[in-house]
Amino acid sequence: MRSTIKRMLNCGFDIEQGYCAVAVTNSPTPDKSISKPSGNSQQADHPLLTLLVRGAVLGVGAIAGIVTGLAIAIVRPDLVWQPSFNFLNYKKQQFTLSSEALFDVDKASIRPESFRLLDEVAAQLPLDKGKRVRINGHMDAATGNALTLSYLRASAVRDYLARLRGEQNYYWMVIGYGATRPLASSAGEGNSKSNRRIEIFVDD
Repeated sequence: MRSTIKRMLNCGFDIEQGYCAVAVTNSPTPDKSISKPSGNSQQADHPLLTLLVRGAVLGVGAIAGIVTGLAIAIVRPDLVWQPSFNFLNYKKQQFTLSSEALFDVDKASIRPESFRLLDEVAAQLPLDKGKRVRINGHMDAATGNALTLSYLRASAVRDYLARLRGEQNYYWMVIGYGATRPLASSAGEGNSKSNRRIEIFVDD
């Protein structure tokens, strides 16, 4: 009722035309929109606080990562990557084989039961072509004609490996040193056995 009376008070009657014009006040116009407060405005008012919160979150994450890495390094050191410095070495690979495991006494022919040992060596040769494979033969001082026999044994090993890996894939080199480079200089059967050997080097 009060709203009706209020509207009538604000209404001007026109007796001749038979209508009233209502003056509406304090009502929003179509051109004016009612704006609502935005939540982002509160964040914009505190940029320093937001930056500090984000920095703290990143710092906590970094510390957690470091602690986890240290725990893994202590508990399982085998899982931690370790850099390899093999590229500093000129000789990449080296194999030393006892002559007793390959040859009969005073012979330069490889025993058939020793082929498996050379097969394992051939499987470990690098796949890159053009590398130099150097095979050195060594004997002990008690062996007669040690220089020739050391060369013939090294040549036999080279021929076998070349058949497996290809004659043209590597630069094959054979050297017979005889008894000039012993591993053990003192006399004795054990020392003489260690001096009778075949060395295989893979060089860049």
